[in-house]
Amino acid sequence: MIPVEVIGISVCPPYQGYVVILKEKEGERWLPIFIGAAEAQSISFLLQGLEYARPMTYDLFASILDDGGVQVQSATVNNLKDNTFYAEVKIKTTTGEVKCIDARPSDAIALALRTKAPIQVVDAVMDGAAVSNEPVNRSVVEQIAYLHQKLKECVEVEAYEEAAKIRDHIRSLENKLGDSISESMPGAPGRSDKPADADE
Repeated sequence: MIPVEVIGISVCPPYQGYVVILKEKEGERWLPIFIGAAEAQSISFLLQGLEYARPMTYDLFASILDDGGVQVQSATVNNLKDNTFYAEVKIKTTTGEVKCIDARPSDAIALALRTKAPIQVVDAVMDGAAVSNEPVNRSVVEQIAYLHQKLKECVEVEAYEEAAKIRDHIRSLENKLGDSISESMPGAPGRSDKPADADE
């Protein structure tokens, strides 16, 4: 198992798709996985430490598990089959029994971020699908996250002109980051966390 961290969400312009970027903690390889718009927004909010007014799906799952005394131990991207990533969430019940629950990577990642559980990728998946020839620009990812927070603050105080400028800057940075991803993934967007015919 290879421990990874979620370092950002990006837009891949040629496909107008969202990508969650996993980077190995001890190395330079990173694993981009295409996900849906709703899942991208959820993970982005979790990365920025933001909260919705009402509980989201991952909040509900986390609360149910916590109230039931169930501990989320890890989230693992464990397979890549027919251009679709698979994952599992490992939980520990009140009796000490450990179970692995099948999940989409986006859901597993969101739940792990919400419960502060470790995220990992099996060696075979990382070896077969990771990108290493063009590392993600971490500073750009962090800048995008910061600007999203500033955009939220501007909207809250109705500073719409400033918000529009920040939004345009975010799009510019996302395009820059997305270009590097698309250039490194000639087969995109096939490598996603759902089958090609799945609903968004």
